[in-house]
Amino acid sequence: MSNGNGERRDEAKVAAPHVLAEAARDVLEGFRRAHPSLEAELFVIVEGKLTLELEAATGAFAASQGVACSVVARVWDAQSRGVASGPVRGREDLERWLDTALRGVAAESRPAPASFLTVTSLPAWRWEPSVERARNEAVRLVRTVVPPGTVVQALVSTHRSTWSALLRSSGGVVAHGEDREEAFVRCETSRGAVVDAVARVPGQDALELESLRERLQDAVAALEDPAKPLAQDSATSPVDAAEPPSSESRGAEVADPTLPLVLRPAVAAPLVAGLAWLLRGDVAAATPALARAVGKKAFPSVLSVEDDPLHPQGTRRREWDDEGREARAVRLVDEGRLMGFLHSEQTATRLGAQPCGRGLREGASEASASALNFFISPRGDALPAHYTELVARVETFTTMPRPGRVSLIAGGWEVRDGRRVRRIAPMSLELPVLETFRALRGVGADLTFFPTAEGCGTPTLILPPPSE
Repeated sequence: MSNGNGERRDEAKVAAPHVLAEAARDVLEGFRRAHPSLEAELFVIVEGKLTLELEAATGAFAASQGVACSVVARVWDAQSRGVASGPVRGREDLERWLDTALRGVAAESRPAPASFLTVTSLPAWRWEPSVERARNEAVRLVRTVVPPGTVVQALVSTHRSTWSALLRSSGGVVAHGEDREEAFVRCETSRGAVVDAVARVPGQDALELESLRERLQDAVAALEDPAKPLAQDSATSPVDAAEPPSSESRGAEVADPTLPLVLRPAVAAPLVAGLAWLLRGDVAAATPALARAVGKKAFPSVLSVEDDPLHPQGTRRREWDDEGREARAVRLVDEGRLMGFLHSEQTATRLGAQPCGRGLREGASEASASALNFFISPRGDALPAHYTELVARVETFTTMPRPGRVSLIAGGWEVRDGRRVRRIAPMSLELPVLETFRALRGVGADLTFFPTAEGCGTPTLILPPPSE
């Protein structure tokens, strides 16, 4: 509902998270006494969310906020399993969904969840959203990061606080609390829109905007500044321009296909998100050739890949996943050697691997294998003498139109002997993820994490020329 000040609220009342956790304990204890041959589990999640959007036509902000609470109930024994989920406000809903799961028990081929569950303390629930603070941060962001004269088409700021607890009838509880804040900005240029974002690093009180300011400034300059023509015409280049320039500048702006590509982090991020998808356990289970490559040198030695739930630069912080497993740091690729995949309990069982604490739920959905702070390990490899430097990614409808294939439109500069000698028009890149990383030539040291790429992190990536 609206409060008359451009703000909507979800007024649904739910019990406090700690009250729900205590009620869940009582409900599970009653279930254990009534059904001693069965195991039961309740996953309770409470999420507060504040969203602030800039209305470009008026320059005003519209805010919406609310709190949602859901539960996933599971019942199982060695041969069967039942699941039910839905909204919850109190003890009666917990009992109702657990009973629904019990009535839905059916034969199940998947293995039962691990019976052991550790005990963690219940985190505090601190949900004190401030629309005024969100507006002030949004105004600060626009004033700080948007280059002068650039039109802001959209700005969305989201503050989300999540509290969850996993409880079982056999005892144990694993609880997690997370507070996240992200801001996305979309700027207009004559060659397409540029979208970038920033996330508040856990432990910080405000968004750190300097790196976002530098990226947007570089991107807008690459897409708007006048072109500097070359003496040699490269109009016959096979590299496609996203928006063909005028006939006077066409030869000057088309990229030289014989030069290697240097993808700066903002351009490389969707490609790394594609690699994170490829290295999920469910994808590997559906790709037998990839699963068989574990332990083999599948990539060049310059590539190492990690997923660290406690990385100091990452956008997430987790010690446990939503299946009660410890979320440990994993090295997925070690100097080109494929070491394993991101696993939930189910995918680990399918591939005969050990779970690594990546069974995460989106709301009340089933847990699935997901990355936390997935990143390419930085190296600091030297750049080529001459290269095409891509610094600005033009927004497209999707970056992975087909599974395993990343599609980008990116602009930037031709660099010779360390100097940017001319701007190049936005060029289309069709990058099959596996083959692209197998051809990787170098990795920079400028690791950056991107909310626009599912929180993945990457340094600069060096790829071979498009003509190869």
